[in-house]
This record gives sequence, C-alpha cells and structure tokens, in this order.
Amino acid sequence: MLRISEPAKLNCECPLNFFSVNRPLPRRPFSLWTVSTAIHRVGDAPGKGQTVKACLQTLFGSIFSATLEESVLAAKAGVKDENLLEVCSTSGAGCGCTNTSLENIIDRKFENTGSGIGIMHKDLTISLDLAEEQGVPMHTASSAMQIFHAGKAKLPGGDNWACTRVIEDTVGAELHR
Repeated sequence: MLRISEPAKLNCECPLNFFSVNRPLPRRPFSLWTVSTAIHRVGDAPGKGQTVKACLQTLFGSIFSATLEESVLAAKAGVKDENLLEVCSTSGAGCGCTNTSLENIIDRKFENTGSGIGIMHKDLTISLDLAEEQGVPMHTASSAMQIFHAGKAKLPGGDNWACTRVIEDTVGAELHR
C-alpha cells in the first residue's frame, strides 16, 4: 500500500525488498519517481507512512505558527522586513518553511500560493488525534492549531501565512516591502 504524503516527497509502507526488486521502477503505467523526488521507506505495516506524516506535520505547524508570530513581533518592534528575512534565512532557524512563510508575509501574498489553511488545519487535526490516541501531550502543536483555527475562521480561503493577519489585526502592525 502506498500513501502520497505531499508533493515531491513520498512516504510508503512496503515490503523490505520492494525497492531493490522494483528499482528502477517502470515508467509505464506508473512510477513512484514521477510523483516524488524523495521516497522514504518508513515501514512494512499499513499506516506507518500516515503516522510519520502526522509527526512531521506537528513540526510544520509549529514552525509556521512561530514564524507568523515572529513576523508580527518584528513589525510591532520596528524591525525592517528585509533585515528580518536576511537574518532568519541565514540562521539555524532558516529553512524552506520559515523562509517561504516570511517572504509571503512580507509580500502580502495570503492566497493562491499553494499552501491552504484548510490543509494544515486538517493535518494538525490528524496529528493531534494521533497524539491523543498515544497519550502524548502536544503543547506547541496545540498552540499552533489555535492559530490555524483563528485563521481558518477569519480567512477560510487563505493560505497558511494568512493566519498572520489575525495577529496583525490584534496588534495593529504588519511587515511589508
């Protein structure tokens, strides 16, 4: 059973010898390599790919929410947008998630960037449900979920960084070029 986790990445549950027996995978009619540049074998039992994705999404949700809050704090404190982006993107906290979020916030691109609030909200719901089942407290991911609840309520068609606008409206400050 294969489960696609997100564009350009694929987590799958499969027999241990699947990749050695099937590599290179046939191009016709379907090849895993056509939907992903990175394929990770995460187990041979059904559901392991979904479980790994649920764990990963707690990290994404937490990074998003921290970045959104950081941008509003910087705006309120008078930090220039380009200074914040330069420092963050070259620090240990800089990653695709952080950098893309900041760039979209600064450029005021809150819709149609391909990263909808509804998807992150769904993913965090799955993650928090898994945590509940496992008896694992998720302090940071739970806080992130509240930011996405607020964003989804106010801007249901927006992208993840649109949640920033809820915080900006509260304090009256925003970053922009």
